[in-house]
This record gives sequence, structure tokens and C-alpha cells, in this order.
Amino acid sequence: MSATLIRGGRVVDPANGIDAVRDLVLRDGRIAAPVPGERYAETIDASGCVVMAGGIDMHTHIGGGKVNLARMLMAEDHRDGVNPLALPDNLIELASCGSCAPGTLATGYRYVEMGYTAAFEPAMVPSNARHAHMEMGDVPVLDHGAYVMLGSDELFLELLAQGGPDLKNFAQIRDYTAWTINASKAMGVKVVNPGGISAFKFNQRKLDVDEPHVRWQVTPRRWCMRWRVR
Repeated sequence: MSATLIRGGRVVDPANGIDAVRDLVLRDGRIAAPVPGERYAETIDASGCVVMAGGIDMHTHIGGGKVNLARMLMAEDHRDGVNPLALPDNLIELASCGSCAPGTLATGYRYVEMGYTAAFEPAMVPSNARHAHMEMGDVPVLDHGAYVMLGSDELFLELLAQGGPDLKNFAQIRDYTAWTINASKAMGVKVVNPGGISAFKFNQRKLDVDEPHVRWQVTPRRWCMRWRVR
């Protein structure tokens, strides 16, 4: 059994009403209270620091098409010799680039500096899933995952339209959704209005909750209610 002592930090634990300077122990990967006479493999002086659970950002575009479009539109942000970021002072950090849309390394470093330990891509397009996972995998330190985007999936919308008001093909829609989650290695589906993004492909400039999609005639309110009931 190995243990690490974190000494003198301000421990913030809202769930248990704790906000005080105290010691903590990491014992076999679990947080615990110190035990008198216990020996520690390492002691970390956390004086002047806050010790708390890492933040989890459930909605952040750290991988896939969105952030790369930003990098493409801000090409000068990534050119060698143009507005370069200062080299990191921390010896374990590698040089990265970009300030408006940072590179993968800088993304991980900045999130950790803010106290986050996990971040999730909320709108992964199935056809772009491999790249999104590879990009997130290049972000250091952070745990990561993604939700697959089906609100703009034309086959999904076609299945909704074919099912009619009673969604008679629910089993087929269910199987397609499950297959997409598995194939894209997503943690779930992003909840978004059906057809809202797809409508722009057909030059429909708006789609409120009771307005039908110009092609599929999917009304966001109607189909969201049907899906929730089933």
C-alpha cells in the first residue's frame, strides 16, 4: 500500500461543507484522512494552494471540425514567427501555438491551469469521429469524451419523417442511434432540436420549435415529445 501526503492546502469540498486548511492523503488512488504514524512515499507541500476536485467541462469544443475551422480562419495565429506564444516556464510543458484557437497542447495546459481534469466534445459529427478522437487524444492531461451529433444527420431525419406521427419505425430509429454511438465511440447523443442545423442546407434561414423542416417536415417540438415518450 502506497500513500502520498498533501500537506497544508486549503481543502474545498462543497458537497461535505468543507473549506479549511487541512492535510489529505492519497492512499491507493483514493482520498483519505491522514492516519497517525502512517508512512508516506511522497509529501507535497500545498501551502497557499487550493486542493479540490478537478472541474469537468461537459460542453467544450476541443476536438473535431469546430475548433479546426477556427484555426483555419485564424491562420496567422499559428504561423511560425507570427505573434508566437512565449515558451512555457514549466519544464514539463512543450511549446505550443495559437491564442484565439490554441493548439492541442496549449488547450490541455490552459484547462489544467483553470483546475479542470476532464473536458467533453459536445457535437461530434459521425463522419469526423476518428479525427475528433485523435485530436482529443493529443490534448495532454485531460480526460475526454464526445457526444455524437444526430440532429443534422440526414438519414436520421429521414427515418423520423418516415415514421409518421406515431413513430411506427421506432425500433429502426433506436437501432440506428445505437449503431452510430458504437461506431463513433461516443458517450451518448447530443440533445439538440431535430432538423435545426440541417434546415440551413436547404436555405431555410430559421426553424422554431413549431415550424416544419422544409424538406423532412420535422417539427422540433413534435419529434422531441415523441422521442421522450418512447
